[in-house]
Amino acid sequence: MARESQSLQVLLIGAVMLSVGLGASLYLYVKEAGTATKAAEAEKLARQQAESEKKATDEENKVLKTLIGYPEKSTEEIKKQFAEDMQAYGNQRKSDTAGDTASAGKPLFDAGTLYYSRLLAGMYKVIQDRTDELIQAKDSLADLQGKFKNREAAKDDQIKALLAGYGKLDTLVQTISAGYQSGQQATAADMAEFVKQMAAVKKNAMEAVNKASLDVKALQKELQDKDKEIRELVERLRKLEGPEITDAPAGEITAVSLANKLVSINRGRADALPPQTKFTVYAADATGQAKAVKKGTIEITSIDGEHTAQARILDDIIADPIMIGDKLFTRFWSPGRQRHFALTGIMNLEGDGHNQLNIVRELITANGGAVDCWLDEEGHKQGQITAETRDIVVGDPPDRGSPEAVKNHAEILHDAERYQVHKMTLGDFKQQMGH
Repeated sequence: MARESQSLQVLLIGAVMLSVGLGASLYLYVKEAGTATKAAEAEKLARQQAESEKKATDEENKVLKTLIGYPEKSTEEIKKQFAEDMQAYGNQRKSDTAGDTASAGKPLFDAGTLYYSRLLAGMYKVIQDRTDELIQAKDSLADLQGKFKNREAAKDDQIKALLAGYGKLDTLVQTISAGYQSGQQATAADMAEFVKQMAAVKKNAMEAVNKASLDVKALQKELQDKDKEIRELVERLRKLEGPEITDAPAGEITAVSLANKLVSINRGRADALPPQTKFTVYAADATGQAKAVKKGTIEITSIDGEHTAQARILDDIIADPIMIGDKLFTRFWSPGRQRHFALTGIMNLEGDGHNQLNIVRELITANGGAVDCWLDEEGHKQGQITAETRDIVVGDPPDRGSPEAVKNHAEILHDAERYQVHKMTLGDFKQQMGH
């Protein structure tokens, strides 16, 4: 009996110890499970916070990309574009346009300013300085033109006075000749006096002729000097205005809606973009019109912002549609500048012998250009060539049966040569227009 009681005690002690061990194990398990749950929750919160921060960073990057004008490009593409922009605009060299030879050839901007915000501020200051110089040059040119016109008028008055003097001398000679014929029977003394008077008249006439010749030569020399001065001033004005509008992209496509036949471009009010300007569209890798393949034509319908405008697609190629990044070309406008033209001769645009002057003028104005001077259908000269006139389109010579048209045609060509205006044939004009 005592043995059985002892056995029960041992079993009871073993059961109690087993219960204590199981309880301890269960406590440790529950504690570790709680710790793991808290760790998982903390990790989840950290992941959510990281995702939120990443989203905020992505939004901020998107805003920044939009502000610099490249919302659709990757960071690597923007870095490449930034390098190209800094190479193209940040390394420009100063030119000796104001006689400052000491600074000629030096960079416009310091290397430390080669990022967009300071570069734009620096370029704005350069533009303002150039604008002030340009205004001064134009004022000087206008003053010189006024003096030249006054000199021309004075020259005409002097020539008229000389011609009047010649007329009086001719009348005097005729009077003396008549007296000579009527006095053939006069005495020898009268004849000698007559010969003396004739010699004096001849001498005075020769002196007047020589003086008039010197005056004419002086006037011609002065006119040549004025022409030279005008040419030098125009050349300086060309340098101040900057490079010619060349065969380079005038902008690019920034958005396309082929279904609505609409596009957006990166030019607007700040670029002096006129409404209804037409552009030829080429692929994004095109650097000029000469060898590129045309993709279509667009026409500006509205100016939406400083560097934003909407346009409608006039024609395109279904197999090669207009896309974002495609380049825009025109020979008649570039950002901030307008091309000025003169027209003379018969504008036989279609080769049918008719004068299509109005069509040529509309083509120029529709593409953003301006016509300063032209020879109208009646042969009258309209407008005036100025220092801003860059090109003259020369058509067929006017009919010689119209002296006024021939005279005005020659005068326009002379003015174009004086102002160093680039001359192009009507065929060259048609080729550039793609007509």
